[in-house]
Amino acid sequence: MSSPNPDATPQEPEPSSSKKKKKKTKWQQQESSIQALTRAGHRALLAGQNHEALASFQRAFFLAFKAPQRRGSPILQACAFNLGAAYVETGDPARGLELLLRAQPKEESQGGCHGDQCFNVALAYQALGNLPQALAWYHRALGHYQPLGDQGQAQAKMGACYQALGQPELAAHCLQEAGRAYAQTKQPQAAALALGAAAGCMLKSGQHGLGEVVQVLEESRRLAEMSTERGLLGQLFNDLGLGYSQLQLFPIAAEAFQQALPLCQGPGEEATVLRNLGMAHNALGNYQEAREFHQKAADLHGSVGQRWEQGRSFGSLAFALSQLGDHKAARDNYLHALQAAQDTGDMKGQWQACEGLGAAAARLGQHDQALKYYKEALARCQKEPDSVRERLVAKLADAMRTHLARGGLDLTHTLTSAPERPQATGGACPMGTPARVGRGPAEAQHR
Repeated sequence: MSSPNPDATPQEPEPSSSKKKKKKTKWQQQESSIQALTRAGHRALLAGQNHEALASFQRAFFLAFKAPQRRGSPILQACAFNLGAAYVETGDPARGLELLLRAQPKEESQGGCHGDQCFNVALAYQALGNLPQALAWYHRALGHYQPLGDQGQAQAKMGACYQALGQPELAAHCLQEAGRAYAQTKQPQAAALALGAAAGCMLKSGQHGLGEVVQVLEESRRLAEMSTERGLLGQLFNDLGLGYSQLQLFPIAAEAFQQALPLCQGPGEEATVLRNLGMAHNALGNYQEAREFHQKAADLHGSVGQRWEQGRSFGSLAFALSQLGDHKAARDNYLHALQAAQDTGDMKGQWQACEGLGAAAARLGQHDQALKYYKEALARCQKEPDSVRERLVAKLADAMRTHLARGGLDLTHTLTSAPERPQATGGACPMGTPARVGRGPAEAQHR
């Protein structure tokens, strides 16, 4: 049965007019509800209540989808955009991408809204691991943001994509651009984070001189000291310390780590900074200070269940003790380091601890134990560079000669792969490398 045609009954227009009026009133009520839900969603996002925001945006989208003449309507596009961005932020980038592409406005549209849409599409592709597509959409977002001077986030995200693609030089360029954009918009902390990350990429690329990298690090540090926000400053100063450490500027590295210490957000982060500070003092030969920092780091890592990190701290503590001449305490801490490395499957930590135990045993005159631990270290370092294996072979050969000279070598103990090399010293190498804390430069996921 066909629907009545209003045009066919002009003599009685009232029912049709009344129905249209009711529909219009109902849609106005729905539109008000959509706007209220959208505002609630944005408030929830600002408060960090992502799942509450998602629920509000879902309800708004459902109401917009039910509206008359909904196809292609600006309200439906806006609701699809908000919901898609919320899905990306709450860990469902595939669903978010579908909605964001659906919300895409006409290509000729200009201004911040279109830039935000491109930015969020890029975020979704990045979360899905499709980095070339993410970069393409970030480039499109830049075209809209640059006239507004609001390109810092997009440049920083592009830098992260290039880093993940193994292109540190392009990453460094994007991150420096991000730093400049953030500085121009009076965001010193974000600028400092971007420049600190840029310096790391410059070092990794190998295409920049010492002076150029130091200049970027110093600008990052200057901006960090201007910031009144404590949030990520601990991570930032720690990263600056890592950059100076890579340049072997250990006095400045130690200063940066010291600045990071009171800004740490929790015991795990504090333990990492303490370990890095201890390693900087090890490199400077300040072994007493290094011992104290590594002991505190080991205790803190243990208190929060970070067994892998605790093992590395024990190893660094043992090295400092060995340099102070306390070889018994060094041996005990290398044993702790070995146990932690075994507990966590840390093969590098295992051979480093065994190497340290060999050196401690040799210093204590326990040459049979030195032989045992150097052999274990050699067996566990097969995936390491040749230089590591050659060093351990030389130490093993030296221990064998010493043991033989004292009349204690079993004739079945033979070496088949020892090259002719000068004798190695009895000390162990410092364990581990300085560590990062937290995440990289954090950007808002919903613009």
